[in-house]
Amino acid sequence: MSKQPLPTILFLLVASLAVLLAGCDTKNLGDERDSGSGATPLLLASIGPVAMIAREVVGDDMEVRTLIRNGDPHHYAPKVTDRVAMESAQLVVWLGPAMESVLARQMSLLPADRQLGLLAAGDYEFEGADSGDPHIWLRPRNAAVMAALIATRLAALNPEQADVFRTRARNFSRAMANLQKVQDRALWAYRGVPVVSTHTAYSQFFGPAGVKTESLGSSASHQHGARTMLEKHKAAEDGQARGCLFGEVPENERDRQTAAHLNLGYVALDPLGVGLPPNADYTALMAKLLADARKCLGTIPDTALDAASGAEVETDPETGPNRSE
Repeated sequence: MSKQPLPTILFLLVASLAVLLAGCDTKNLGDERDSGSGATPLLLASIGPVAMIAREVVGDDMEVRTLIRNGDPHHYAPKVTDRVAMESAQLVVWLGPAMESVLARQMSLLPADRQLGLLAAGDYEFEGADSGDPHIWLRPRNAAVMAALIATRLAALNPEQADVFRTRARNFSRAMANLQKVQDRALWAYRGVPVVSTHTAYSQFFGPAGVKTESLGSSASHQHGARTMLEKHKAAEDGQARGCLFGEVPENERDRQTAAHLNLGYVALDPLGVGLPPNADYTALMAKLLADARKCLGTIPDTALDAASGAEVETDPETGPNRSE
């Protein structure tokens, strides 16, 4: 009988040991997740704003991680570590294919009870907004709906904490009703100003206040609508901008040149909150968006506001132009 070479025997032993250890590790991980042996449950949110809203519901009872931290949600494909996190999470919360189109394939592999697609699950407000705008979190009242959906799903997964999750969602909803009023009041004065976005992104933010947003998106219909709107607002002889172009961070020269060509001011907004501190909450996100938007809107002359809306203009030294019909 022939003898196996020593290197071959060692390789077989190492390979067998690796398989045995892998099996033990898999068993232990499964036992830990199934038995609830003290490990903090994980909620995985696709983007930062969804994570912010989820934290309002879970408090310190769950760990919340953000899946897409520095990428474009529309084109983000999960890495191996992301897929491992998705498999280990108690719940993965995302918006849906309209927002995270590439992520949809991986989500289809998860059980239905361990994922929550917010766009399809909720009855959201779109008054004043583009019906095709998936950035629903930019309207505080819609954020409240999202929180309620997350609370309902977590209550089903964790019946012993159901009342806690629902109470937090209700408290958040009341806070969002007040925040919506503050945001709308701050933007109402600019409802006749030309506001343009580089793509369909901000109608949920500006729309509730009656500020119409046109998009310079990739579709011909969007570009035609935006340029038609701008033609109604003649450029001033002094070259003063009579409206605003809002892009997304980081600022870039292409958007800056587009704004100059259209006689618009330019500001890059941060709807995903990538520039905020890691512990920032949803209210901080909306406050930053409003402050950044007003960096441009606040430079629009009162005479332009008056001409745009046909309203009388009164200027408040602290808040800027206030207009009454």
